Amino acid sequence: MLKAQRIIGIDPGSRITGYGIIDKLGAGTGFVACGAVRADHEKDFSRRLLLIFTELSEIIEKYQPELAAVEELFVARNVRSALKLGQARGAAVVAAMRQGLPVH
Repeated sequence: MLKAQRIIGIDPGSRITGYGIIDKLGAGTGFVACGAVRADHEKDFSRRLLLIFTELSEIIEKYQPELAAVEELFVARNVRSALKLGQARGAAVVAAMRQGLPVH
């Protein structure tokens, strides 16, 4: 019997980081959960990064995915925005890797 592979997809943002979790079985997929880590209320950027890391870590622990797909930065309005997005992506990658997930 085939076992479904659970995957978390993460769309990092410095204010809102989205995530979706699916189960993949053969050519089919099934919805598990989705949501967002909202850090827009936090003024201090370092605390936003901690919030992203902490909440994603809790989500990963709860749903136990086997693989993470984290979106890469492909466009930014300016250099400062690109740097912040890169740091938010780093927080997401570290949250996944800390739990032993391969990151793509």
